[in-house]
Amino acid sequence: MEPQGPALVLSHIEAMALFAFFTSLVFAFLSKRGWRDRTKYFLWTFVLFLLAGVGLGWLMYPFPR
Repeated sequence: MEPQGPALVLSHIEAMALFAFFTSLVFAFLSKRGWRDRTKYFLWTFVLFLLAGVGLGWLMYPFPR
């Protein structure tokens, strides 16, 4: 039986960005009270998640599978 409709296919970068977005959003709402603090914390954690993911990927690149 074949699946019906288009499937959601994400690249590794897109999946990482989606994970970073939602995780940062949850962290910001759980840890900060004001909207300004939440926004700053969201942006900071989002950028750090992306940098950590790209940095770890870059460090693992030379190693064979």
